[in-house]
Amino acid sequence: MFLITSWIYSSVQVVNRYFNLYFRDLGLTYVLIGVLSSGVGVAVLIGEFVSGYLADNYDRKKLASVTMAINGVGYFLFVFAFDIWSIAIAWLMFAISSFTGKGGTAYIMEQIDRRHGGVAMSLFTLGTVFGLVPLFALGVLLNIGHTFVAVMRIMFFVSGVAYIVCAAIRIVWLDPTSGQKRPDCSKNIVRDFLRENVRGLRTLVKVFPVFIAVLSLDALSDTLYGFSSLYYVNETLSFGIADINLMMLLTLTISIPLTLLLGRFFDKHGGRRLTTVVYSVMPVAIGLLILAQSVPYVAPSEWITIADSIYPGLSVIFSLAFIATAVKSINDVLWFSVINTYTEVIAAPGFGQDAQPYYCRGPAVRHSRAHSSRRDLRAVPGGSSSIHGTASQRHYSDSIGQKEH
Repeated sequence: MFLITSWIYSSVQVVNRYFNLYFRDLGLTYVLIGVLSSGVGVAVLIGEFVSGYLADNYDRKKLASVTMAINGVGYFLFVFAFDIWSIAIAWLMFAISSFTGKGGTAYIMEQIDRRHGGVAMSLFTLGTVFGLVPLFALGVLLNIGHTFVAVMRIMFFVSGVAYIVCAAIRIVWLDPTSGQKRPDCSKNIVRDFLRENVRGLRTLVKVFPVFIAVLSLDALSDTLYGFSSLYYVNETLSFGIADINLMMLLTLTISIPLTLLLGRFFDKHGGRRLTTVVYSVMPVAIGLLILAQSVPYVAPSEWITIADSIYPGLSVIFSLAFIATAVKSINDVLWFSVINTYTEVIAAPGFGQDAQPYYCRGPAVRHSRAHSSRRDLRAVPGGSSSIHGTASQRHYSDSIGQKEH
């Protein structure tokens, strides 16, 4: 049941890609949208630290259910948003959900064998592919004459209903798996929270400095791209909302086999080569998007005409804008799957021979000492038994998770 609700969660998330265009059509300026986006980003960052601590010490089933419910309320509020204040309140609900979001991650970590983490992560990431349904519905509503704002309000309402239903399913059908208090847990919750996060962050930076640097640069570039790309495609390259929607729909279709293939590849060969290949695609996608202003299409005009005769707007498959958008979007899905698997493998309890039991790990990052972490990281691709530690540790260590925002 958790997998089904996770798929629904991921499939609805594709609607969020239209946030910037939706806010623009409601009358917000680019500056206001940027300010709101930055404010929500700061709140989410704080929420990530808090949710990790809560997931380690409180009932993960309840946290996962609350996350779905809060997001559902946020979608309902977006249905009635009309100015900057109502938009800010609705968007703030999504930021608030990040304060409990790690509960879903921790819940999954207890359920899945880490030796098959790559495939497991791909299966959870596969939920994004079910975004074909809302994208198709959005395209149909646009084609029959509804305005973009009206269509988005319908999508938000349906999304809100789906999330509330999923929250109820999690409450009723999921088995509770409460986080256990650490033996050294302080009675002062605030002090314990700060101490554990500082200790975890300090150790993570010490053990994996390059990893942190790469993720930081990726987050910065991805934020800048996410804010401006649809504006650029819509306004500079002159593609309509229906064309952009078709691009996203086709892109998700292509990502289905690639996501599963990459997950299996990670399990067999490890993440280093795969991470390098996937990440190197990003500059190519950006370059193609810039070039698209000078070279709109890469096919003869006859092919473009034939494509449009088959389905109105299908000629976008021959545009550089589509190729660039598809490469970047597919890369994002694969990158998320690879990095999340990578992170959960190295952070999973039992990673390293001196690893402590699950409940003794830090709230956001679980790790062993630097020398054993590096040794075990090299052992991941080959499935060495050193990953799993002793038999008494396997109860804690054979798990893998996926991040829920």
